[in-house]
Amino acid sequence: MKKLQEWAQSQIDNTAKPEIRPDVAITVLQLVDEIEELKNRIGELEKKLAITA
Repeated sequence: MKKLQEWAQSQIDNTAKPEIRPDVAITVLQLVDEIEELKNRIGELEKKLAITA
């Protein structure tokens, strides 16, 4: 995940090699954010299930 974020940031910063695609990089970072949010939600749900079990 970290390497994907670094790649995306290099695209946005225009430090990437030949093909610069900030549009793709922005989408990747948005997806990474969504994944992190989903992981947090899963953790919360797991805690709730542990309490009720």
